Amino acid sequence: MSARFRLLTLHGFLGRASDWDALGEWFPEARITALDLWSVLASPDVIDWPSAGQALDRALVEAAGRYAAEPVFVIGYSFGARLALSSGLLAAPGSPVRGCCFVSCNPGFPEEDEGARATRRASDDTWARRILDRPEREIWRAWDAQPVFHGSRSPSPREGLPAPRAVLALALRRLSPGAQPDFRPRLMAWPSPVLWITGALDTRFTALAQDLASAGVPAAFVRCEAVGHRVPWDNPAAFAHAVRTWMAQVMETSR
Repeated sequence: MSARFRLLTLHGFLGRASDWDALGEWFPEARITALDLWSVLASPDVIDWPSAGQALDRALVEAAGRYAAEPVFVIGYSFGARLALSSGLLAAPGSPVRGCCFVSCNPGFPEEDEGARATRRASDDTWARRILDRPEREIWRAWDAQPVFHGSRSPSPREGLPAPRAVLALALRRLSPGAQPDFRPRLMAWPSPVLWITGALDTRFTALAQDLASAGVPAAFVRCEAVGHRVPWDNPAAFAHAVRTWMAQVMETSR
């Protein structure tokens, strides 16, 4: 089957571009181009959220430009989804991207909730120190044991850390949700169609999605049953069905 869509995919924290390889069979009508976020974030210019968004924009422009003849959609998972929310390109009218799918995404703490922000910054600083100092096996064990991953499995075999330890630690500290802007106002004005996916077993992120829906964020909200935070890998069939159905609707309405 010839490709009808191009998917630009953004992996999660401690993830890698190859995490998306296993999903290719579920999207026979699409070509998947998985971006390596660690290459994007390794630039010395990336020092905070605005500069991370600019670096991601450059990578997206390069990737989307190579496939101008194919409708382009972006899929961001967790950390990758948060980075996508920081993109000026995706949030601007006239974007070359037809739509964005945000999976298990944290839109950010309210700006006034400094207590939650401080707590998260402290937690991510602890994680940064662990990544700098502890053995890989211990890091992976502690990472997967976090409550957010209850009911989920690893998306790929462990083959060492996905980036130099210093790059991972800097990303944790500089791009912590504790330092992240509250992207809710940006989502309210998002110019292209949005699909927001969570796993039913991931109660925290499903509640966030419900709050966004109640606030009137213009997105299609999908909850995949019997799966956790790592929705695309917990149930690739359900995930792909939701994304493919949504893409078809977007293409139909844009004719």
